[in-house]
Amino acid sequence: MSELGRGAMGVVYEARDPVLDRTVALKVINRPAAAADELEAYEDRFFAEARIAAKLNHPGIVVVHDVGRDEASGRLFIALELLRGPTLADLASDGPLEWPRVMRIVAQVARALGHAHRHGVVHRDIKPANVIVLPSGDVKVTDFGIAQLESAHARLTSTGEFIGTPLYTAPEQAKVEDVDGRADVFSLASVAYTLLTGRPPFMAPTIPGIVHRVVYEEPEPLAQLVPGLPADVERVLARAMAKDPDARYRTAEAFAEDAEDLVAGQRPRHAAGDDLVLVEDGSHTVRFPGGPAPAPPPPGLGDTRTSAPPGRPSSPRVGVIAAVGIVLGLVGLFLWLSKESARPETATPSPASAPATPAPAAPSATPAATAAAAAAEPARLHIDFDHPLKRGKLRVFVDDDLTLDQRLTGQETKRAVVFTVHAGSFKDELEVAPGLHEVRVEVAWEGNTKVERIVGNFRSGATRTLEASLGRLRRDLKLEWK
Repeated sequence: MSELGRGAMGVVYEARDPVLDRTVALKVINRPAAAADELEAYEDRFFAEARIAAKLNHPGIVVVHDVGRDEASGRLFIALELLRGPTLADLASDGPLEWPRVMRIVAQVARALGHAHRHGVVHRDIKPANVIVLPSGDVKVTDFGIAQLESAHARLTSTGEFIGTPLYTAPEQAKVEDVDGRADVFSLASVAYTLLTGRPPFMAPTIPGIVHRVVYEEPEPLAQLVPGLPADVERVLARAMAKDPDARYRTAEAFAEDAEDLVAGQRPRHAAGDDLVLVEDGSHTVRFPGGPAPAPPPPGLGDTRTSAPPGRPSSPRVGVIAAVGIVLGLVGLFLWLSKESARPETATPSPASAPATPAPAAPSATPAATAAAAAAEPARLHIDFDHPLKRGKLRVFVDDDLTLDQRLTGQETKRAVVFTVHAGSFKDELEVAPGLHEVRVEVAWEGNTKVERIVGNFRSGATRTLEASLGRLRRDLKLEWK
């Protein structure tokens, strides 16, 4: 066997299947360090996910030949079709691709995703590294079902809510909400954006910054980054990358059909001419499927957009919109003045004869003001930490800001010949700004330090409970939202 690559879960080898006399890609899974019951649940999930992936039979999806457990080592494995060719990540590293080639890739991947979605399988991790380009030019999607296995694997090793960087994650997935096939549509459109421009649409220096942009910000318009790009290409990708899943393509097949229409030089059949609106977001004009604009980022998270370079000309659409607004305003003012001049004059009562006018009552709070006040209400982070320490220190950071620095103590619960068992717990509640945050927990004791991170979405006025625990024997720090 020769090694092909390594990942968070294990190692991929090129191997020979002696029974069927064929070469395969053998993915060997590292056993996560966890309790026996957790390992058993993980293995059950492994076989369930692998069996689902093995049932997918489509020319655009890598074939799963076999799954099992090695009796000698106890390690799990998946035998996959061995594919020769670069990934889309390899192609993207060489620079932007021409839009017809990108649309052909989008159509093929979307057809494969549509097949999986009809069988109840959502990929959840569409990214350039998971699409292989064959020598024929056709593409194949890899790692169906693996995304959920990696998530389970990570929770048993270093708890978190994301695997790698969420550069291509759909907004609802970033907010840890239920997802369906439309999340894969968003991810595929993000991959297409990367292939066209040479950079991901939501790049930021940190994972919280990426998540913030995915959920709250529109990417730089393609027309400003890809000279000569047909407007219909941008229109199709804007629909697929809508923040609201209901505004996206309902199926991956519809996305594929529009991509195929573009390659054929035809008008995309699912992207109507009036389904996009222009919105000025403060730095440039963005386009997205008609309806309300995406919700603004919550207070306290700051703006992660990159400012427009000095001297860059503003979009002509913005000038047109501004000119129309000025004309409409002048027309309205003219009509109002005409109406006032035509109104008959009336005698003005003298101060002595004028009836006393009661002072106007204070205006009641409008629904908008009430909503604004509610939006400003902070969220709360409830910390629930159990530990086996006699003495230690707990520190909690929210987006790298220290929000809690607490000494820990534990009570003696058991004394043996060579060791003493302690147990302690700590609870506290912190205020945080609404929105997405990275929470970092650090526990230090007797020269040791454990650090774990977790990303969470906080709603205004709501409380989220973070359960943290330090293992009694292995001293593994685990974080989990409850």
